[in-house]
Amino acid sequence: MSETTEFPLPYDASDDERATARREIAKHTEVLGDADRAIRFVGRSIGQTGPVWHFQYTRLYRLPNGYLAAARDLHEGVKVAFAADAADLAAGFENPLVREFIEDELRFRNVLAPQHVAD
Repeated sequence: MSETTEFPLPYDASDDERATARREIAKHTEVLGDADRAIRFVGRSIGQTGPVWHFQYTRLYRLPNGYLAAARDLHEGVKVAFAADAADLAAGFENPLVREFIEDELRFRNVLAPQHVAD
C-alpha cells in the first residue's frame, strides 16, 4: 500500500495531544509527517463518524497491516485503536454507542458485511 492519508487535528489541539496522536498512529503504520492540523501517514481513509458520546469525531483507516480508528475525545484527547481484522476494530473503544457507530460506518462503506435482521 503506497497511499497516504491524514488524521485531522482541531485548531485547539495541545502539543501533548499532537504528540499522542503521532506516537499512537506510529505504533501501527509509518508516519510521514505532521503539521499543526494533521498527522500524515501510510494508509487509506475508509470512513468517519461523529460526534457521538464525548468523541468530537472518529476517522477510520485501512493500513497495510490492518485497520485503525483514530478519534478526538473531548475529555481525554486523541484515542487510537488498531485491529488486524475490521470486525475487531470497534472493540478498541469502551462505549457501546461509539462501537455501534464504528461498526455501522464500516458496514456503510462495505468494509464489513451487512448485518441482517431476523424477521
